[in-house]
Amino acid sequence: MKNDCYWTIKCIDKTLCLLDCNLVRFLLAPFFGLKKIFNLVQFAFHYLTNEFNKSLFSSCGKGVRIFGRFHATSPKSIKIGTNTHIGDNTFIRGEGGLEIGNNTRISRNLTIYTVNHNYQGNLLPYDQNLIMKKVIIGSNVWIGMNVTIIPGITIGDGAIIGMGTVVTKDVPPLSIVGGNPARVIKSRDAEHYQSLVKNHKFCGLSGYPLLKDDE
Repeated sequence: MKNDCYWTIKCIDKTLCLLDCNLVRFLLAPFFGLKKIFNLVQFAFHYLTNEFNKSLFSSCGKGVRIFGRFHATSPKSIKIGTNTHIGDNTFIRGEGGLEIGNNTRISRNLTIYTVNHNYQGNLLPYDQNLIMKKVIIGSNVWIGMNVTIIPGITIGDGAIIGMGTVVTKDVPPLSIVGGNPARVIKSRDAEHYQSLVKNHKFCGLSGYPLLKDDE
């Protein structure tokens, strides 16, 4: 008898739970619809804004993609090669000049400064003068999430910058670096790398092979 009561109560609870879920879905359906519309509008806004930003660069190669939020000061001081992808929430102070090569991949939350304040001037903690130092990022570079690059840095071709790295000095070609400040962990296989470059083995979206139409 007790078991029958128990299972009856369980069935009632389950039925009520399903009814509650369906009721909640019904009540929230308009909000989910609005959220989808908002996401589409937001995507369209970022896409159009980033296409406009690309038109302001000093030069911008074919197949350059900028995803999500992107803010760059002095875009005329920025040059980007072909087939380079830049992730969401990128911030660039570009007055000192920025060059990014071909086939480079940059994850979200990148911060690049090409200018710094003058702390040796006549005011404290710094004066109104800006010190300009160009940043150069080579070709076939992979930059992970939450990376910060300070003024005057050169990152060599084929380098990999690990997640959360603060780049405070030049990165040699093919080096894999990480940490704060950045340190070399190891290097790519040079022979393997050169073979891929020679045979034009570059990736497109999400690491899939680059389509001929995008080359």
